[in-house]
Amino acid sequence: MGLDVAVFKGVSAMEREFPGYRFQREPITGECWVIHPEGVNLDWDGVTARSWRVGNILHVAALRDTIASHRGEGLSLERIVLFSNSGVGDVIEESSFGELERELKFIESSSDAWVGEFADGLTEMIRMARREKNPIVFV
Repeated sequence: MGLDVAVFKGVSAMEREFPGYRFQREPITGECWVIHPEGVNLDWDGVTARSWRVGNILHVAALRDTIASHRGEGLSLERIVLFSNSGVGDVIEESSFGELERELKFIESSSDAWVGEFADGLTEMIRMARREKNPIVFV
């Protein structure tokens, strides 16, 4: 058990990648599935622009504590991303990206390798979410 996030490909990306298929978009997560032709199921790599394992339960707890000790508790990173070890089904909307990016600037130069990896990973997920016009989804 741990914390995993993904950004689903947008409808336009799916239509470019799979010409002749029609897609339905789930309004909260942005996940697309094939509605024509019937019976077609695409695998995980076919529907995701990017997925990332933040870490297992212990890793996420240690990361949350380390970031809180450097920046203080109650930050957006803690409240929105690291609030629990598993938030399956939750999403991070575009409206939160700016706030998260401001906090990431403070931790991206951390000497702690885990913190640096986390900052790089979340920065990449935000970039992909903007490109695909979809939220970051806890999976």
